[in-house]
Amino acid sequence: MTRFFRISLVGAGGVAILAIAFLYALFHGYFDRGQFEIKQFQWSSGNQVAMLAERSDNEALGGLEYYVLVGDHLYSADELRHALYSDAVAFSALSNYLTLRWDGPNILIIGCNGPTVDRDHINSQKQQIGDISIAYENIAVK
Repeated sequence: MTRFFRISLVGAGGVAILAIAFLYALFHGYFDRGQFEIKQFQWSSGNQVAMLAERSDNEALGGLEYYVLVGDHLYSADELRHALYSDAVAFSALSNYLTLRWDGPNILIIGCNGPTVDRDHINSQKQQIGDISIAYENIAVK
């Protein structure tokens, strides 16, 4: 092998590693500069906590997004950011009228105390997270 060919291979490998790292960071929220905060939380008798989080943005195209997570502790802003870009989101919508309550240790009820949340305003919706069943009140099923 020539010296130029070896240097080219090392350079191409370095570019590939940087591209993979960039894509990983892009799809896991590392470049999202929005503000993340917990708006409501509710502990279950099974030591699980349901969190209603808000993502807000001061950018012209940004807006408010509300999403529900279930965990074993209250999440920090960084954990909220990374969870939004993961499979951990139980429910996500553009409505700020969401409420959380537990019906026993394994049933989480996500409700809406305002106008009904219709399908057009729902980003994601799950019926189950681990061993926790999710029920909806005044929210359309997507």
